Amino acid sequence: MKSPLLSCLLVAAATSTLTGCDELDDILDNESGKNGQISISLADAPVDNLTEVSITVTAIELKPKDESASTYTFDNPKRFDLLDLQNGNSALLLTEDKVRAGDYNWMRLVLSDASGAHYVVDRIGGQYPLVVPSGSESGLKINTGFSVPKNGEGRFTIDFDARKSLVEPESNTTDYLLKPSLRLVNNEDVGSISGTVDASTVVAPECDDAQTYAGLVYVFEGEDASMDDIGSANPPVVVAPLQGASGNYSFKASFLSAGDYTVSYPCDEDDIEANDSLNFVRERNVQVTAGSSTTTDIQ
Repeated sequence: MKSPLLSCLLVAAATSTLTGCDELDDILDNESGKNGQISISLADAPVDNLTEVSITVTAIELKPKDESASTYTFDNPKRFDLLDLQNGNSALLLTEDKVRAGDYNWMRLVLSDASGAHYVVDRIGGQYPLVVPSGSESGLKINTGFSVPKNGEGRFTIDFDARKSLVEPESNTTDYLLKPSLRLVNNEDVGSISGTVDASTVVAPECDDAQTYAGLVYVFEGEDASMDDIGSANPPVVVAPLQGASGNYSFKASFLSAGDYTVSYPCDEDDIEANDSLNFVRERNVQVTAGSSTTTDIQ
């Protein structure tokens, strides 16, 4: 029986290269179908009243189903303004990194513990700390299983919903609090919903805040879904703000897994820390198809 070292040297001779044994192991692993590649992107849903929500990520941790977790540390910390990652935009965290193929239990974003690494900027230019409880120790964990195909690539997006995650400062502090709401989707299985909301809906009599608040489009999982506010037992998967001038409002909800959804419009303001009673109007059942955008107009 050949020793591992002899096998390594024989392969190196056969390939006529100076490839090291570690790299040869990688080649052999790929040939035997043990490895795959993974790409991970970060996206966000829009948020009101802020012009910047910045976090700094130093690494990603991946937990295979039957193995210990592996950490992929960046050469330099990566800072992301989450508000740049809206309406289908995203930023790459990992690009075609080689990992062990198979099933994984979870992934985790490792956050920087440097002073000023996480902050928000409001509409008048004020900058305030963004506090992540236990963030430097536990990071931001996504407890969603996923799979990396053998000799293929798994492409995923972490939907970081700042609207659901940010808690505004209390009266005795200027710190914003981050209670992360993270959703992992497979890029091969996602589409989007876009459309318009006409002016008569925005100022509907049912809407208590119509004069001061344009409102959001709420997207719930399932056909004829039970609908409630963000902090409830039946929260929306995605909320999309209205864009544009009066009479020409549009919206887009991105990174939705293929399937059936209920879309509705409540123009009342929704406090994520309170149990709000929202007036949902003009419900629509919408089917999302992977790789395409479904259009629905709320009128």
